Amino acid sequence: MSGHVIDAFFTVTDEKEGLRIGYAVQGSRIARWDWTGKRMYDVDAVPLAQRWPQLPEAFREGIDAALTTQADNPWSWVFRGPQCLMLNPLDGSVAQVSTIAARFPGLPAAFAQGIDAALPAPGAGAGAGVNEVYFFSGSQCVRYDLRVPAPVEVKTITEVWTGLAAKAPEFAHGLGAATVDPGTGRCYLFRGGDYTEGTLADTTIRENAAAVGNAAWPGLLPAFTRGHVIVSGGRPVALDLETGVSEEMPTGVLAGWPVTSPDGRYLYLTYNDQFSCYDMATAQVRWHTTRVTDGRRAVFSRDGGRMYFVSKSTRKLAIVDPAGPDLVAAIDLRDYDLTNDGEAGVLGDEAPATRSTQLDEAQEDGQPLWEFLPGWQDAPPVALSPDGAMAYVGFHFRREADDIYRILEVDLQQRKVLQTFHLPDAGAPLDVAIDAGGRIAHVAQERGTCAIDLNTGAIAWQDVLPPCRAMKLTPDGGELWCLPAADRGGVLVAAPDSHTVLRRIPVGPGSGLGTGDGLEFNHFGTYAFVLMRGHVAVVDVTARRTTAIHYVSLPWAGEYRFAYTTY
Repeated sequence: MSGHVIDAFFTVTDEKEGLRIGYAVQGSRIARWDWTGKRMYDVDAVPLAQRWPQLPEAFREGIDAALTTQADNPWSWVFRGPQCLMLNPLDGSVAQVSTIAARFPGLPAAFAQGIDAALPAPGAGAGAGVNEVYFFSGSQCVRYDLRVPAPVEVKTITEVWTGLAAKAPEFAHGLGAATVDPGTGRCYLFRGGDYTEGTLADTTIRENAAAVGNAAWPGLLPAFTRGHVIVSGGRPVALDLETGVSEEMPTGVLAGWPVTSPDGRYLYLTYNDQFSCYDMATAQVRWHTTRVTDGRRAVFSRDGGRMYFVSKSTRKLAIVDPAGPDLVAAIDLRDYDLTNDGEAGVLGDEAPATRSTQLDEAQEDGQPLWEFLPGWQDAPPVALSPDGAMAYVGFHFRREADDIYRILEVDLQQRKVLQTFHLPDAGAPLDVAIDAGGRIAHVAQERGTCAIDLNTGAIAWQDVLPPCRAMKLTPDGGELWCLPAADRGGVLVAAPDSHTVLRRIPVGPGSGLGTGDGLEFNHFGTYAFVLMRGHVAVVDVTARRTTAIHYVSLPWAGEYRFAYTTY
């Protein structure tokens, strides 16, 4: 490690999308920053080799510095030791692999051996009459003309950057990284765990050095940490994936079943009618309420602006604004395959003989359904379509003497059930995963597994996989990972287009298969986490092997759930 929290940071403008994207590098990993929204595009950093597979091997291990000029955008110069190359970060293309000495003749010897940071010079661009850049190495700064090519001047950093000695004196000894926001012209210098800010046009530093934290750079540092797994059966316990140490969360964090927001910052806990939100970045309770209907197994819209779950009390699909929190809508869940002259089953907790339901005139008359069956202690599974327009809800009820198993397709804009899909007679749906194309729903039931074609309603595959208690697609949709319901089943990796088992991964202590109770991925899908009684296994997804097993000190011996957060 270089000792800097950021090793390289360069920014390109995506003209097609109208975006200004910063690329922050730490070690061998990369995460993208949104200059317009002042937030991370990527919650988790991804390996350089995964983001840009065409990079030569040496560059996959890390980047010392990078630079984008207006004239070459989005092509960027990337430096690693005495080597350099041109990279188009938008499509991963690589060109002009060379050495610094050959490509930038005339640089002092120290610069030819390695560059710490780089910036375009003020006005550098195709039509500005200049095409100059700044290179930094140690305490020195070179202004270099790319046209000649040759150095224009060699000075100390403090001689070039007015105000640096007063605002950030430690930066005079060298930089870890530097970048500029092309939309505002503000430049940012990084050293160790600090940064300072100035304006590129007059090379003036205007802000005192400050820590690279969540106030100014929300999500930047968490993107490069291993993060935490939050395990809850009573009071939540946080497992630090960096150290392997677990400890109870502060007393202000109430007991409950955990789920985290898409950016990993907020931890939501539900327990009966208690609903609370904890800010992992500030270690403060954001809100606590009993106003919003209770629910577990919430799923989020991609931007985190909405959460969806089936309320335990109302048995409706609740749409919640988590900022308030406010109940936006509660959608009745009906099985329209139980139609009889306009009648439809409605998810409820009373038998038809004891209650009749009066529906709005705009809806069909319906018949309330029986309660959830014992064994479905958790809430029904809810999954969203890739575009976020539809929700798919696992549906289980008893009608007279028959158990009925369905997947309901709910239009979230019209806020009604559009259609239902029949499931095999294999028990309550325990988990649902929708493929990246929105075509196939993978379903784990109590006594079997299946895949449903959402275009035709046909069962595409059935019982190719054994019964599973959890079933999730990797974030890229390339693999289907499952936890067999049978003891000592490990983790099954299956092909999503056939359910064919590709690999069984041992996750138990002592290289045993292990019995998993819960499965989660980090946001980029580089790691999977498997919850077992008293342990959490960390699995390298690419290598398909367990890299660590952490003991979790749990204060309560009951049914556990867990969630992953970068914070």
